[in-house]
Amino acid sequence: MIVKLFIPKLGMTMEKATIAEWRYKDGDQVEKDSTVLVIDTEKVANDIEAPVSGKLVVTAAVGEELPCGAIIGYIAETQEEYEAAKDGAGASAPAPQASVHPAAEEQNSEQLIAAAEPAPVLASGERIKISPLAKTVAKQNNVDYTEISGSGPGGRIVKHDIEVAMTQQVVAEPILMTACPGSRGCTGSAADAAVKSSVSSTAVVSVSDSVSQHEGKRIREVKTLKGMRKAISEHMHQSHSVTAPISVIFEVDMTEMIKFRNRLIEKWQTQDVRLTYTDIFIMIVAKALKKAPMMNSSLINNEIIVWEDINIGFGASVMMPDGENGLVVPVIRNADKMSLSEISVTRKDLTDKARSGKLSVDEMSGGTFTITNTGTLAPFWHIQTPLIHQPQAAILGTASIVDRPVAIDGQVVIRPIMPMYLTFDHRIVDGGPTSVFNNQVYGMMTDPDLIFI
Repeated sequence: MIVKLFIPKLGMTMEKATIAEWRYKDGDQVEKDSTVLVIDTEKVANDIEAPVSGKLVVTAAVGEELPCGAIIGYIAETQEEYEAAKDGAGASAPAPQASVHPAAEEQNSEQLIAAAEPAPVLASGERIKISPLAKTVAKQNNVDYTEISGSGPGGRIVKHDIEVAMTQQVVAEPILMTACPGSRGCTGSAADAAVKSSVSSTAVVSVSDSVSQHEGKRIREVKTLKGMRKAISEHMHQSHSVTAPISVIFEVDMTEMIKFRNRLIEKWQTQDVRLTYTDIFIMIVAKALKKAPMMNSSLINNEIIVWEDINIGFGASVMMPDGENGLVVPVIRNADKMSLSEISVTRKDLTDKARSGKLSVDEMSGGTFTITNTGTLAPFWHIQTPLIHQPQAAILGTASIVDRPVAIDGQVVIRPIMPMYLTFDHRIVDGGPTSVFNNQVYGMMTDPDLIFI
């Protein structure tokens, strides 16, 4: 029996994934329930396990981005079936009902049609093995794939091979005297285009001695824009491009809030709860959104949708596999219906999952409002103008609590002050709802007893 391996749909909002790592090589024997490969689904890495034992057939290379339902390999129980799958017969072999989700098969139909497209033929009559995705990328970027050696199974050309060819072409460009005259290589727009193109590659480029400088500046390395960093980049650019952001900045005297938190920490000493300011801020925001429902809305397909559910996302800094910092936004669903201790426990659980790379797609989707706290990242007075987490209407930011001089009853005194900043989409809301929201937040921050009224 030949069993298909495909990109699973792991969440309601998931549409595609990237092959991050194959744990076994083509032809290896794999055991049932062993992790065969790892896929990147936007900001989450997911292990894909073998549904049966058998020999692995790999049909998608590391770096390929494919839609949910796309076939990425097979597991053949016998040597004859392995050979058949390698020859392409596996695509028509029936898979056991338990191993292929009907929705995935339906989504995969378009991919199978594309895979059935006849392979291009060289003048000598030899067929070129190239994936449909790689062929599309090659055509879009004017890459002659007939001269490329494929790294996929059986020498098949995959998307990664096309991108490597594009990178090599770009890296060579600065040292071509005809294209870039002058002793220092490319200058101006040609050099800028070369650098931008090389950075957009999906593989880290090792810069050789001949191209270790650009416009007189030494290059340490050219890093990949992929995985979590690529998802963050695309999401932030999209948010900045489609919104009409306005930021409101104000300061809060945290004297009473500090006392409030300390009292609760003392009372909860016997409980397995470690209350943070973020927990309190989530509850305050959830209650403020009940008073200002327009702030709990989204602009989707030219319609403003005001959400009944109040699902609060919170920014969590994580360490990516390459050692760089990343950002994920776990979501606490129905936060307005939870107690402060329930919010605290849920927030801690999601944070732990984020830092261990175990967050699911659904645990980062469905948010209706987002908060971000940079207080732990910069322990000094600062403000930011955070980008809205699309398609939400607004995002609230909090910063460090810093002792500052303020005027109280005509006297200058030192108080613990925390800056806050609200960025809202002016396409969706105006000053009225934002004022109601900010007044609610400010009131509960300065008098925490109002939280429970």
